[in-house]
Amino acid sequence: MSAYFLYARKSTDVEDKQVRSIEDQLAVLRILAKEQGLHITAEFVEKQSAKIPGRPVFNEMLSRIERGEAKGVVCWKLDRLARNPVDGGQISWFLQRGTIQHIRTYERDYYSADNMLLMSVEFGMANQFILDLAANTKRGLDEKVKRGEYPSLAPIGYLNDRARKTIVVHKAGAKVVKAAFELYAEGNSRLEDIANFFAKHGFAAECGKPMTRQRVTYILSNPFYYGLFRYNKELHEGKHQPIISKKLFDDVQAVMKRRGWQDRKENDPRPLCGLIKCGECGAMITAETKIKRHKNGNVHTYTYYRCTKKTGVCSQPFIREELLNVQLAEAIKSYALPEAWAADLYERADKDEAEAVRSSASASQAMREEIAAITDKLQRLHRLYLDEDIERDVYRQEKADLLSRKKSLEEEMADLNKGAISWLEPLRDWIKDAENLRE
Repeated sequence: MSAYFLYARKSTDVEDKQVRSIEDQLAVLRILAKEQGLHITAEFVEKQSAKIPGRPVFNEMLSRIERGEAKGVVCWKLDRLARNPVDGGQISWFLQRGTIQHIRTYERDYYSADNMLLMSVEFGMANQFILDLAANTKRGLDEKVKRGEYPSLAPIGYLNDRARKTIVVHKAGAKVVKAAFELYAEGNSRLEDIANFFAKHGFAAECGKPMTRQRVTYILSNPFYYGLFRYNKELHEGKHQPIISKKLFDDVQAVMKRRGWQDRKENDPRPLCGLIKCGECGAMITAETKIKRHKNGNVHTYTYYRCTKKTGVCSQPFIREELLNVQLAEAIKSYALPEAWAADLYERADKDEAEAVRSSASASQAMREEIAAITDKLQRLHRLYLDEDIERDVYRQEKADLLSRKKSLEEEMADLNKGAISWLEPLRDWIKDAENLRE
């Protein structure tokens, strides 16, 4: 009795679209082999796509067939054995020269003496299915990109809405992402600090540890968060809701560039350092934190300011932060804004408000015209690329620059329209505070 190998395969990348699962294939083929009187000496199970050569289980089975351990193969369909011309040709060659004498599928038999044309057609159809699938998938992804839809998994701060096939903001996650950008933009945090910040709020690596520096860098440099996205090495305008502003994103990139992508641990700055000098020698004032642990278990933290004494000998001692605050309060009282000055500043602020409203209208019009010009440039750039008048790398760079400028203008115009006079309210608050310094 000739020995047969049973081969079952299922592509893991299309798990939910398979006609038969591995378990179903095995169960049906075992019954089929028993009914046909085929002696199965080994079963080979593989969970891998057959669209490219190099399947380890499949290659092991062919090697054992070549050594004479079996003369036949039982499988669900021929496309389980091969969906590429290399593996398909090898099966056909083995069958043609008699290395494989019989292939039994659920639907029919294939023998060495048969005309190879039918098998070649079936393998060709299986290979063409893969080619069509790849082309259709790429075409579908390209169409999504044209519509401004990101064709991949949503980044941190967003969710894939599978019902509507779109990407939506994850409210809790978005707040964490925005806070991380703001924290790094301040310039006092390392990438490790941002990773710990994410971990503290429930966003860590799969092992439970904080993200790597590379992962944090990728997040902080991802344009997706301000409304654009990268696909096929190009920037595209997205329909998704931005989490951060383009300005905040640019601020973060500036910090990264300034630090040369190398984070340094910086000392925790004290509020008055850099603002006051020693009254005796003129050197700058610095601060130190001291922790006092009492025998009863209480712990107190104190901040002391002192002269750096960099200009020479100075007799001034340390001073507690609380006492220094009292001295400063007394000194500040003499700088209270006179009432007449305050009234004049309020009047000037009112005039500036009226002027700002008039100027913002003309500025907005100029921005709208520039945005329209950029849109026209993008269309002409695309036509040049389609006509093969410019190189792909040049096209990508020009497109990225134009999209970035367009996004910045849109944000500036929005800020201008809603905040042309937003600076006046803080100014009025400052005038009020300066007027009330004596209190």
